[in-house]
Amino acid sequence: MAKFNKYVQIGPATPAVNGAEAAMIKVCEKYPNVVAVLEDMGMPGLEWFKKHAPERIVECGIAEANGAVIAGALAAEGFMPFLHSFSFAVIERAYNQIRQSILVDRFNVKITARDGVWGDLGISHDIVEGLSCTRILPNLVILNPADVVEAEKAYIAMADYVGPVYFRMEQSAPAPLKIFTDDYPFEIGKAYQIKDGKDATIIATGYLVTEAIKALDILEKEGLDVGILNMCTVKPLDEEAIIRVAEQTRAIVTAENGSIVGGMGDGVAAVLGEYAPAALVRVGVEDEFSQSARLSADVDELKDLFGLGAKDIAIAVKEAIAKREQFKLVRK
Repeated sequence: MAKFNKYVQIGPATPAVNGAEAAMIKVCEKYPNVVAVLEDMGMPGLEWFKKHAPERIVECGIAEANGAVIAGALAAEGFMPFLHSFSFAVIERAYNQIRQSILVDRFNVKITARDGVWGDLGISHDIVEGLSCTRILPNLVILNPADVVEAEKAYIAMADYVGPVYFRMEQSAPAPLKIFTDDYPFEIGKAYQIKDGKDATIIATGYLVTEAIKALDILEKEGLDVGILNMCTVKPLDEEAIIRVAEQTRAIVTAENGSIVGGMGDGVAAVLGEYAPAALVRVGVEDEFSQSARLSADVDELKDLFGLGAKDIAIAVKEAIAKREQFKLVRK
């Protein structure tokens, strides 16, 4: 049985979006300048807006580029706009407008987007490149919470932070385990060590933290002591935490529900290359698009297809350990 660190108490699977919904209501009540900028989609807290502040709703329809420009203009006048849609729409259709009308002036706009491989909507809606295409944008903080508790705390932290933020929601993925206790101290820019380990470390973000936790059962049966570092803030990465676990184990696996090309794994690889050489294996989607497939209580075709499950992470850990031994990397 894995021994987890403080603030971790594994509970039943609970949709992370529930945390965002609860947080949005708190945010709206705390900040009267919050405005919902809709793009023919709902958003967390929308029912609260409809009941208590319908005048704070701006509907742009399927015109996402306009939505980004309107959000930037509202922020320039002191409002705090929240945009929400699928990643392909709210970010990729409005990429230039986000860059020009929001990020250049670092306007206080919050973007929440559905992203990741899971679902039955296929290539058009199940976006795997969301982290990759946003990580290169200056002035943008990126959050990808692991469970319902972290989703609520990260959402509130996003509102308290002054500046543009991309809050990634893996809403079509299976519900993650409840991982954190209610007093978990979330902080933007700080990773959290869920479990220490001496043989290897899994650096995971979002839903794949759940799969990393499940992988521990497989690895413990083989006598391996593996740690998990939860990387909710994908940008800026917590370089100190990455360096620390790399020096401790010299065997790192990154796990993300998205493309490994330009994703979190690439960011970790850059840190390792500059500061703390370690064997690295990246778990994520290869250089390809997502697909449409069945997701139910007993069938998860896309998880198996893209190799994003606990067993895949366990295999990656053993590959990283073998690489470490091959290249004779020395642990602290």
